Amino acid sequence: MRRIFLIAYCLMSCALVMHAQRPGGQSRTNLPEVNPYTSAADLEAGRRFYVARCGHCHGKNGEGGRGVSLNTGRFKHGSSDGEIFLVIRNGIPNTEMPRMFSPTEAQVWRIVAYVQQLGRQGLAEPATGDPAAGLFVYQKNGCASCHSIDGKGSFLGPDLSDIGTRRAVRHLRESIMEPSADIPLDYRTVEVISITGKSSSGIHLNEDEYSIHLRDMKGDLRSFMKSELKEIKLPRESLMPDYASLSKDDLENLVGYLGSLRQKRGAQ
Repeated sequence: MRRIFLIAYCLMSCALVMHAQRPGGQSRTNLPEVNPYTSAADLEAGRRFYVARCGHCHGKNGEGGRGVSLNTGRFKHGSSDGEIFLVIRNGIPNTEMPRMFSPTEAQVWRIVAYVQQLGRQGLAEPATGDPAAGLFVYQKNGCASCHSIDGKGSFLGPDLSDIGTRRAVRHLRESIMEPSADIPLDYRTVEVISITGKSSSGIHLNEDEYSIHLRDMKGDLRSFMKSELKEIKLPRESLMPDYASLSKDDLENLVGYLGSLRQKRGAQ
């Protein structure tokens, strides 16, 4: 009987631990919900860590960029100190938000303190364009030939269904004018040249020691044996053409339309 009790106890304990864990990351167990590092010195240290580790994606002042805006006070994955701590420490699966491996817990808490300070600013840049007019610009320029919104369009480029949640207005504008300036990791380009000189280009999906895989401009999946290739090029250029020729009104209206594409709950 005692043995059965011990086995049952161990199974229950394991289940509780697994429930308390985020996959591949830090446990929720014993994590304070209130940040223990909130002094002026902690905030300044958090600011330095943030600028060095987070600012290139989320903007120096939390205004957003490749990463979401942090200066609105609305956080998609939770706004408590503990929830923000886990997002920073563990990352967000299937997104460009990585785990943060090297900092100590104290350093992460200090980043949390600074992020919370940014969130109290409420300074998200508003889109000034007309979304209805921007939809017309989107359609007129054939954006749906590469992008999809709510399942309509192509999947050669990033899905834009909730791009207004995931990208700041400034970053949307820059991505239209200079798409090669900041290419999402999942949409890096590759060009392969066969031994016979035939060239094929597309989105780099993955590769191993023997083969490389891409999605070509038609959206078809292509695989190549490296032994049959003369050269593999990884140009730092987006497949998306720049739209620097758009008028100022068309550009701002398009940004206004893209900025309006948000998840229904509107959280960031």
